[in-house]
Amino acid sequence: MNRRNFVGRVTLGSVAVACAGFGKPVAASSASQVNVRFVGMMTFVERADRSFLVATPGQQAMHHLTHTPFLMARKGSAIAETFDMKPAAGVVPEAFDTTLIGSDASQFVYRSLDNTALDIVSGKSDQVENRADELGLMNRIAPNKRVRGNLEKWASSTISLRGGKLENSAAHPDAHKVWTFGGYQQRLTDAVNYGNVDHAPTTIRLTSAVDAMTFTAPVSEAVELWVISAAQPGSAVGEPTRLEHSQVIFDYLVDATPVVATCPDATGRLAPATELPFPKPTSASNGIIASESMSPPWSEICWMAAVLIGKPK
Repeated sequence: MNRRNFVGRVTLGSVAVACAGFGKPVAASSASQVNVRFVGMMTFVERADRSFLVATPGQQAMHHLTHTPFLMARKGSAIAETFDMKPAAGVVPEAFDTTLIGSDASQFVYRSLDNTALDIVSGKSDQVENRADELGLMNRIAPNKRVRGNLEKWASSTISLRGGKLENSAAHPDAHKVWTFGGYQQRLTDAVNYGNVDHAPTTIRLTSAVDAMTFTAPVSEAVELWVISAAQPGSAVGEPTRLEHSQVIFDYLVDATPVVATCPDATGRLAPATELPFPKPTSASNGIIASESMSPPWSEICWMAAVLIGKPK
């Protein structure tokens, strides 16, 4: 990691007090018609207008595992057709998301998100209603450190969220448990759901180089989409009570020594072996091919981080 390339723009810690209680559940609105489910390791950065930038880890070879960002949807769905999503041999959806245990793998299709951006706009307001209070609060985990100024350039993919709401979810049995970062403790999750509020019009735009595709959610139909950042494991099984894998999160920060989170109650997960969908090397927009190595069946939680600027005044 070449830290000389870092440019800080957001200081963590100066707004930690303001973040207290932010993201707590609020009064429920009607059920979402659009559900974009984020699973795996990524960082949610709150912007000044209360929209969010979501960044998946860049392909850094040092110190942590390589992450593969991709979209997943149900075969034959309108959004899968719009984004020209394809099946992938050997990919098992339930290996990434426990809510899909027992599902038919042949009924899912995929698209690489490497070197690709998504823009999701729901309703008329830019502000995202944040009810997800189990994102790892970097303002407290690494206080007084700074977010990379070139985050969007460094990330393998970015997703812009404007409007709608974020809520806690889980795709791993160790989600919702209390994890300790040195002297700081909090509950962590590895999945959040993003949805529209009161059936607000929602548009999802995918761009990659010269390619651009836009999907507008039909008023009368439910829409499901998964945004997954999956790790390609190494040879070691690892210790599920220690999140060694999460050093990648600290690569978002300047001179931040990684803190390994611990949870004595964590059990890890015995997941089915699966392939990971990979982009073709010529273009992320040309679809996917399957990898040559299967993931080992034991997995630790890939927790999600957040940088929040605090409550609105």
